[in-house]
Amino acid sequence: MDMESNGFFHYHEAISLIQLAVPGEAWLLDPLAVKDLSTLGAILAAPQVQKILHGSDYDLRSFDRQYRFHFANLYDTATATQLLNPEMMGLGRALQTYLNVTVSKPARLQHSDWSRRPLPADALAYATGDVVHLLALQDTLDPKLTDLSRRGWMAEECALLSQIRFEAPPPSAEACFSAKGTFDLKPRELAVFRELYLLREREAERMDRPPFKVVSNEALLALAREPYRPLHTLPNANKRWLSSIEQELRAAIDRGLEAPALTHPSKLKRRRNPWNDKARACWQQLNAARGGEAAALNISPSVLWPTRSLEQMALKPEILEDELNGTSAFSVRAWQRTVLGDTLRQISREF
Repeated sequence: MDMESNGFFHYHEAISLIQLAVPGEAWLLDPLAVKDLSTLGAILAAPQVQKILHGSDYDLRSFDRQYRFHFANLYDTATATQLLNPEMMGLGRALQTYLNVTVSKPARLQHSDWSRRPLPADALAYATGDVVHLLALQDTLDPKLTDLSRRGWMAEECALLSQIRFEAPPPSAEACFSAKGTFDLKPRELAVFRELYLLREREAERMDRPPFKVVSNEALLALAREPYRPLHTLPNANKRWLSSIEQELRAAIDRGLEAPALTHPSKLKRRRNPWNDKARACWQQLNAARGGEAAALNISPSVLWPTRSLEQMALKPEILEDELNGTSAFSVRAWQRTVLGDTLRQISREF
């Protein structure tokens, strides 16, 4: 199965098409027309029915957000490819590599408004192509995992994926600080930017458009640095929208100029650099060991062991046992501990 959403065209993102396939048949389910999807929810939750997706993280969050549907017996073919080779593979690359199947993926359809009706024939064909080969892909990948004794790895990864849930984004007054470029703003400029960001959010919701299609962060940053800059000179900006809302923009700028100056939260969290010579030496050995084992297994080092976990072990070798006992905060898997744990323990003891 797969799904398409309308996030590139609407403020409140929604699942707009659901693709389903079994051997010999495929269906396109319209969630805008079928309001009661409880039967689908029951199928997704049924442990006796396997659900095959490729790169399921986004789908899992979307179904949880919109319907509170959760998946049992999940098989993610993207995860299978990660356990077989060191490259991240999109569906098109995986189909070409393992099935010698080429699926057309026109860029204009990848960012379609899937909530418009009727959907054109080429969009329907594109959506169907995302599911009709997944069963064959699984049939090809699974024996390869078995041959390498990695079926247990796959089962653990998919069980953890099934636990993914939607997390609501932070309020706009906090989310504004994550915009690229805000770290470099001066305190007064940051106060202006936040007011402009909040105004854009309100306008985006009113217009039912994603914020980046109302006005770019680049334009808001430029206006925060130069509050009296002529609006028509702003980069990547919707000039018509800017002129229609000029009074509101000027009022937001005035609020930012009058509000208390702001310090970026990341600057408040800055601490002394903990990376001394000992920590760097430990990191180099841990990372080299991970890289060597990953190369021998023909998988990515980050798949073999989380980078953040290695960093923390280098900084604090005493947390090693937490990492190896499965009580860490970095989601170290049982299969990862089995493959690499003893090597990391030996290195950490030297520090």
